[in-house]
Amino acid sequence: MKISEILAVAGKPGLFKVLASGSASIVVESVIDQKRSSVPGTARVSNLADITMYTDSEDVPLRDILNRIHDAQKGEAGPSHKDGAQVIRDFVDGIVPELDHERVYQSDLKKLVQWYNLLIGQGAFPLEAPEDAEEAPTAEKATEEPAPEKKAPKKKAAAKKKSAAKKKEAKA
Repeated sequence: MKISEILAVAGKPGLFKVLASGSASIVVESVIDQKRSSVPGTARVSNLADITMYTDSEDVPLRDILNRIHDAQKGEAGPSHKDGAQVIRDFVDGIVPELDHERVYQSDLKKLVQWYNLLIGQGAFPLEAPEDAEEAPTAEKATEEPAPEKKAPKKKAAAKKKSAAKKKEAKA
């Protein structure tokens, strides 16, 4: 499963797969129970491929952290997101010790553990990088030919308005 296919929707628990999108809404399917629903275009939606976590040096993509947890757990589920705060913090610190705990809140760690367990249940590992990241180096190598110059369309001359004095002369 590609991480770019999975969304988190503000106000809705769990993760979702995108089925279709339109100008006003997105049709998604819950990873938990496979129920379909419509998400309005005004809702805050985050693609998991775009999420990073703060560390002491530079931000780390969520995909990398989830894959690290998967490797450390040897494909097994992690602790429940309902476990105590210290249990979750110790679990994550054992795998990602460089997390910046001043900027990564406990609620973020709970979501991380919950999302990991949801993705394990779906057999989503290893998470693959988004296609855009894989194709970017090849796009740079392509030689670009300069686009032919296009002539700007000529603007029509605005019709001159007759002054009030000229209008009176024309009538007389």
